[in-house]
Formats: sequence, C-alpha cells, structure tokens
Amino acid sequence: MLIKKSAKNASLPKKNASLSKKNTPLLKKNASLSQKNTSLPLENGSDPRLPRYLQVRDDLLQRITLRSWAADEALPSEDKLAAEYEIAVGTMRKVLDALVTDGVVDRVRGRGTFVARAAERSSMLRFVRLHGKTKNPLPTAQIRSMTTEVPPVAVADKLKLKPRDKALYLHRTRSLDDEIVLSEHIWLPLARFRKLQKYLKSNSPASLYPVYESECDVLVSRAIDDLTAKPLNRANAAVFKLKTKTVAICVERLMLDHAGEPVEWRTSFVPAERFQYTAEVR
Repeated sequence: MLIKKSAKNASLPKKNASLSKKNTPLLKKNASLSQKNTSLPLENGSDPRLPRYLQVRDDLLQRITLRSWAADEALPSEDKLAAEYEIAVGTMRKVLDALVTDGVVDRVRGRGTFVARAAERSSMLRFVRLHGKTKNPLPTAQIRSMTTEVPPVAVADKLKLKPRDKALYLHRTRSLDDEIVLSEHIWLPLARFRKLQKYLKSNSPASLYPVYESECDVLVSRAIDDLTAKPLNRANAAVFKLKTKTVAICVERLMLDHAGEPVEWRTSFVPAERFQYTAEVR
C-alpha cells in the first residue's frame, strides 16, 4: 500500500511544475508593478493610515530630498504626477499646495512648479539698513575663525546632534564699504559639512547657502528667524568697534533642509542703527 501511494504522489511534482509555469506570467507582472511603484509612498515608510494625498506628499518630499530634481528644476506637470501616482489631478494639486506651504517648492504662474531654493530669500542682509549710496552694493565676507569642536549643549540640541558629535564653527563678518554690518556665529553638523572647511580655507563667498549646495550637496529650504534686542558683550562689541553693552539686534536662525532636518544654527548681530526690517502683510 505504501508503494502504491508513493507512485500516486509521484505525479504531484509534475503538476506543481505545471502550475509554476502557469503562474510565471503573474510573477513577472507583479515584479513589474513593484518596479513601477518604487516611488510610491508606502516604500518610504509613510504611515499607510494617512490620507492618500499626505502619503504622496511624503513620497515627493523624499524624492526631492534625495535630489531627484535639482534646485530650481521644474517638477513634472500635475497631470503627469497624478498619472504616476494614480490619483486625481485635484488630489495632486492638493499635494503640491502642501509642499508650497512648507517652502519645499515654488509655483510660477504659467511656467510650473520648481524645487525651492531658500538662499535668495533668506539673505541676512535684508536686516541691514543701507546708508546712502554704497560704492559696492555687494558685501564682502571675512572668516575670522574656523574650528571643529563639540558644540554647546544648546546648539547641539538645535542641530539634533548626539552628545559627542562635532560641529564646524565659523565666526564670519560681512562689510559694506569697509564697515562691518554683520557679525555671525555659525554652527554646522560636521558630518555633513566636512568639505566646506577645506573650501573656506581658500575662499570667502559673499553667501554661504549656494556653497552648501555646490560643495556639500546640502540644499537649504527654509529658515526660522527669532529677532531680539541684546546688549553686545565685549567680544562682539570689539568687532563693530562699539562700546560694550551697546544695543544690537540679535538674529537667531535655524536653517532646515527639504526633509525638515536642521543644517545650520546661526546667531547674527546687527548694530541697532544699521537694523531695518520690512514686511508686507496682506
């Protein structure tokens, strides 16, 4: 009886092999679908319980962070993106609206949607009042000191660094017509900005944000500024050749990349007589 049963089961491998061949097209089809959907939100860890438009937003954000599109480069049209994610055009428009609100992309009427570059709209010089006509409207920058060290705890917290993580520290001044109008203390995570140290040893760019991108592949997206009036300590007063405790405007800035990760903590001082701030509220 055992021998007969074995003989009967001998046909099973052939039957399974036939089923395997029959299902091969299905496996290939599933593999094709998997490749097609590699950019979809479920692949990046987005919470599947979120509304669909938020899942798509998270996926697009990750792709922008990974530099699928360069700064100032246009994203595909709403129609093409909607087709790629298999959602309605109206839903895709809602996704892009959310990214515009977050400062990740900019919309240009009649041209399209572009990866945002924060450098132009984040210049610290917008806080500086110009006195009359200047010989040179572009500021000159000077790196007064540059070190790598474990930052103060408060700075490490701002940059989300671990207790022993090092940071690149810069003390930089910017001048107009040979007058120092900004004194800046800048902290950067060393792990992301090692190449910057070498670059700044032989260069002194007027703006650092484009250099972050070109040298370190770090694209800044938005800034959070906190302005207060503070008396200058002895060291900062000496930079401006002012008396200690002279009132200045202190601008504390946290700069974030497109993923919302902190990339810079900057404390800047502007003499009160040089400070201005203009905002249009509608």
